[in-house]
Amino acid sequence: MTTGRLPDIFSMAADIARQAHAKDGDTYDHGCRMQPVCNLLANRLGFGAEDIEKIGVCAMLHDVGKSALPEDILFKPGRLDAAEYRQMMEHTSSGHAMLRDLGHPWLDCAADAALHHHERFDGGGYPHGIAGLMIPQPARIIAVADVYDALRSERPYKPALEHEQAVKLILYGDDRTNPSHFDPAVLAAFEMSAPAIRQLYEAPAGPD
Repeated sequence: MTTGRLPDIFSMAADIARQAHAKDGDTYDHGCRMQPVCNLLANRLGFGAEDIEKIGVCAMLHDVGKSALPEDILFKPGRLDAAEYRQMMEHTSSGHAMLRDLGHPWLDCAADAALHHHERFDGGGYPHGIAGLMIPQPARIIAVADVYDALRSERPYKPALEHEQAVKLILYGDDRTNPSHFDPAVLAAFEMSAPAIRQLYEAPAGPD
């Protein structure tokens, strides 16, 4: 029975995330927001309690590779050009290298999720262009939550979208996002979980 070890891995994961994002609080906050969303989706998909927690750890750590990016890429106040975007793409491989071989199976899972969370179900993603069920399931869950969080977040070059707009874009697509990018089972779980996800994002902040 591994449940008793859960506090240890959560503490380890939180320490890794904090250290990786010491210079980039936005990315750390992004991972923290992703964790409960991915837990909701995993629960909707029928995962057991421990696997739900494992996917939450993967979500918390999926972008740790961004800490290896140069600051002029990481903090650019606008859209990246083609060369800069190619450099940004390397955060997947960097995250995998940072998390693998740390001696815990959950961090091995997080390493795979870091590597593959920008793969697309139709094969059009990166870094390897794998498709469908070849993409690890935690990465397929993170992919949907990642796009939702990006849409709900303000950037220097775009406003934050409202919940309804973000959900509609993920489910029906636009010129940049297409439902074919995502695992249909995860999309269905996202649609059913949308009211609960909205509550996570719009609940009043508690006292400090």
